[in-house]
Amino acid sequence: MVRNSFILIVLLSVLLILLTVPGEALPIPLAAVRLLLGMTLILFCPGYVLQAALFPRRNALDGAERLALSLGISLALVPLLALILDQLPWGIHLASVVGAVVGITLLATVLAWVRWYSLPPEDRWEWAIPWADFANPFGFRRRSWLYGGLMGILALDLLLLLMVIRLAGTGEPVTEFYLSGPGGLAVGYPHWSVVGEPMTVTVGIVNGEETTVDYRLEVVDDDHLLGQAGPVRLGPGAAYEGPVSFTPARPGDPVRVQFFLYRNGLPVPYRTLWLWLRVEE
Repeated sequence: MVRNSFILIVLLSVLLILLTVPGEALPIPLAAVRLLLGMTLILFCPGYVLQAALFPRRNALDGAERLALSLGISLALVPLLALILDQLPWGIHLASVVGAVVGITLLATVLAWVRWYSLPPEDRWEWAIPWADFANPFGFRRRSWLYGGLMGILALDLLLLLMVIRLAGTGEPVTEFYLSGPGGLAVGYPHWSVVGEPMTVTVGIVNGEETTVDYRLEVVDDDHLLGQAGPVRLGPGAAYEGPVSFTPARPGDPVRVQFFLYRNGLPVPYRTLWLWLRVEE
């Protein structure tokens, strides 16, 4: 039933949030589950609930059209969310992407449920999945090219999942670099300051490399060096979280303050974050 699919999407969203733990490495099986959930939520769920909100009536669309809309809306929504996140203080990283996708999906789910429930029962779109034919929920003909294509995509997804589980341990090592607000949360960042007055933010570094790394941090506004920290030496899997102070050098609204993370003395930044500030005289 449609209402059951809404409940399932909510449960999957909550599970993905629980598996998204900033600064902590997940075991390979849980990381694979998170990847599969993330792919489902990004590529299908937002579009599914949005099309259900736009077309809640039974005869508005057939199964193939609803599937195509679900995929198309989802694929169009992700780049738009990325552009918005890129302009916001917390930027683009795992937690912000998951939060944005899950937030949009849950809001659209509530809207879809309200519109669907407000219709008379005989006018509501129903998506029944009989156990005898669970692999063909949209009612495609078994010899149709669309049904065959969907089964091929499903098989490819399962193959990719098995490859991820098998090879996840040999993937490229990475370093996590993030800013946190009060209480260690990804909210409450400073947005206002005065020229010449020092301010402090909390920076986190998690060494996901396979060796010990020396990290150094610079806080920059265009060509002005506003502050720096380090070096900090972290072993494999070790984490650091601490305050970093900097002093705004020029007024502006907004001013982009960049945080450059360097490793092992290399001159090119390895990771970059930024904050948007309103700086007054």
